[in-house]
Amino acid sequence: MGYNDGRSYYVYLLLKYLKRNGHEVFLCSNNPEAKERISDTGAEFFLMKELGDKKKLLKGKSVLTDFVEKKRIEVIHSHHRFSEFIANSVRKKTGVKTVFTALSIVDKRYFIEYRSDRLIAVSNSVKKMLINKFGVDGNKIHLIPNFTDTEELTDKIPLTEDVKKYLSEISQRRKVGFKIILTVGRFHKDKDQITLLKASESFKDNKFYFVFIGSGELYSLYSEFIKEKSINAILIPSQKDLRPFYEAADICVLCSLTEPLSGFLLQSGLFSKPFIGSDAEGILEVVRNNDNGLIFKRGDSAELKNKIFMLSEDSNLSGLLSAKLHEDVMKSFTEKTVMPQIEE
Repeated sequence: MGYNDGRSYYVYLLLKYLKRNGHEVFLCSNNPEAKERISDTGAEFFLMKELGDKKKLLKGKSVLTDFVEKKRIEVIHSHHRFSEFIANSVRKKTGVKTVFTALSIVDKRYFIEYRSDRLIAVSNSVKKMLINKFGVDGNKIHLIPNFTDTEELTDKIPLTEDVKKYLSEISQRRKVGFKIILTVGRFHKDKDQITLLKASESFKDNKFYFVFIGSGELYSLYSEFIKEKSINAILIPSQKDLRPFYEAADICVLCSLTEPLSGFLLQSGLFSKPFIGSDAEGILEVVRNNDNGLIFKRGDSAELKNKIFMLSEDSNLSGLLSAKLHEDVMKSFTEKTVMPQIEE
């Protein structure tokens, strides 16, 4: 579980609000670090290393069966395809019901996936993928969106020394008139942060400071690009508390090539930040160009540059777009509207 990984954020919110709403909740994970990361949800943690090891499938099935029977589990809710396969493999013996939330747009087929009793698709683009690419019966799919947490608007988590250092660097730029451009997400080709880096390269003579928060396989590539091109940018490791970074941002940007429904997009709206997104299908389900955000063609760094400059120069437009996105998120994409649908 990574703090800025959309799947982990979704699971964290499920645990938090299912527990608060009176359910007995457990997290079974092959990652020991997840225990600390969910400690404030009240959910119990159980380390099952076999869940992530395909070579130990039979052992994983046995361990999960014992757990289900011992704890009298009624529902297993999984979020990875291999975990779903193990969950479904113990269904017949234990009688447990299975639910799977599809949070990603995927291409590769394993012919064992999406066979839970109920499937949740977080966007229409995900639902279309399940039906058209994987042949899932549409009647099994429940369209329930990804969501964000309104308590983040008021919760104050103590800042670590590293976070204070990053915020100090951002603050120093703001004091001399820099606009802060924020993007959050895995450093992965699907997120296409390189398009934002290329756009930022053309801003070298302007006062823009680009903040990239995340981790992943492309970290070194992005770091070298920033150094080589002398870009006003900083790469910050994944953070548990993103609130101070949203508060410091002037504009939020998401460049995804494929996108189901971004938590970063929803949090940008939660914190009333002007948002610029690519024309990936999942983004277009929420963002309407010139109504609650701006849209640019995927991979087009020149158009993205123009959109950033447009928002930075037009405070009235920025205010109108951010207010409308905030309104839309608060209406349809928070725990208050989404959790009741999941609990059904």
